[in-house]
Amino acid sequence: MNSDSLVRIERLNYAIGGVLVIAAALTQPRSIALGILVGVALTCINFVMVRRLVFRATAEAAQGISSNRMMLMLPKMTLLMAAVALSLWLLPISAAAFAAGYSIFIVSILVESVHAALRPPTDTPPQ
Repeated sequence: MNSDSLVRIERLNYAIGGVLVIAAALTQPRSIALGILVGVALTCINFVMVRRLVFRATAEAAQGISSNRMMLMLPKMTLLMAAVALSLWLLPISAAAFAAGYSIFIVSILVESVHAALRPPTDTPPQ
């Protein structure tokens, strides 16, 4: 996977999440719709943060700059776990719906993987 794939996965998260939230808001009770909304929001925020950290860390490594930017993953994960726990504890949401909303990134990765496998190669063979 390259940087273009990660950007496509991020955009797929937004698109699939938006469709899922709208469908849930129109067809499901409030606790389920809110659970899906909170799950989608947290997974999108998490993926944006991971992508930015990875892009910056790899760009610095490619330039030969040593940094410990990846150490920021630990506080990011701690904040994510706290947000998940507080959401499930304080908000009137369905835990199953939250898990379904949070899991959209798996669908996005699957769609991008299939797209990458079916896309013709862009490299030209050496002559």
